[in-house]
Amino acid sequence: MMSEGESGIKVVDAEAQGGAQGAPASPTSLNPNLVLNNALDGLATFSSKLNPFAQKLNKGFGQVRQYAQERLGTAEDITELPQEYKDLEKRVDALRAVHVQLLKVAKTFNQPAYDYPTQIQESLVGFSSSVATQFQQLSLSPADRALAEQQTALDASKQHPKTLHHAISRVAQQGAEAVGIDEPLGNALFKVATIQDKIGNARSNMDHEIVSKFNQPMQTTLNASIEQAMKARRQVQSTRLSLDACKGRYRTARPEKSEAARLEVEQAEDHFVAAVEEATTQMKLALENPEPLRNLADFVNAQMTFYKEAQALLADLVPELDEIQVTQESLYRNSRE
Repeated sequence: MMSEGESGIKVVDAEAQGGAQGAPASPTSLNPNLVLNNALDGLATFSSKLNPFAQKLNKGFGQVRQYAQERLGTAEDITELPQEYKDLEKRVDALRAVHVQLLKVAKTFNQPAYDYPTQIQESLVGFSSSVATQFQQLSLSPADRALAEQQTALDASKQHPKTLHHAISRVAQQGAEAVGIDEPLGNALFKVATIQDKIGNARSNMDHEIVSKFNQPMQTTLNASIEQAMKARRQVQSTRLSLDACKGRYRTARPEKSEAARLEVEQAEDHFVAAVEEATTQMKLALENPEPLRNLADFVNAQMTFYKEAQALLADLVPELDEIQVTQESLYRNSRE
């Protein structure tokens, strides 16, 4: 935004402009501020004639006028916000951005199959099969259809979890049964299947902890204390525009309306100061809120618990696999001698 000193352009009052010129201005000399003032003044006058209640809209028109003039660089004497307030705004913006970006990534934990994309294709196949089954059930009698629906619900309850660890467990279990658990490879596959299933369960627990103790509280903070601070800041912007609009009307007021315009400025200043104080309080509350630190600690703790459990399970499995491998290698060599 341009100030008066920087741009050298002042707000031109529409009425004064019209009285200074005897002839209409040419299209090439139209002042954008003059056009804006005429349009908004006309709209405000028209609305007040329609309904006395619409006179309250004049305040809104004043804000719109002030905002447009600031965007055009023709506004005079824009009220400055305290430096402390502007510093708090930057910090709150950074805090909000951190919450938004963390949640954008951490919402991955809401999807069980995030580490096993193939599960999405399998789910689509299962969906197609379920649709076909539903069409087939339409031709059944009510009693047979009820039995079929019960069986479908039972099958759905037995669906495997969708994590990568559970997928590995399933194929390892199938491999063990195909090879034979009594065989060295079948025995090893069975052990891997058992451990991978436990790791998958631990990972599902981690996901649940992260969603309930990190994602949801962070979203709540974003929608509560941070949003309250943002709302208070919007109120500051609204009252500042009103204040500057009142100042503009006071500068151009006729002598008989000067006192009323001055009182309007004082009232607008009171509203502005109160809004700044409220927004400052709300921003400090958002910045000093310890909840994000607690959420972050819970996030890391959930991960630590999972990785410790997975490490312990794998640490027990590795020696058993090594033993099977060494025994089989010894038998293999002896059979070749």
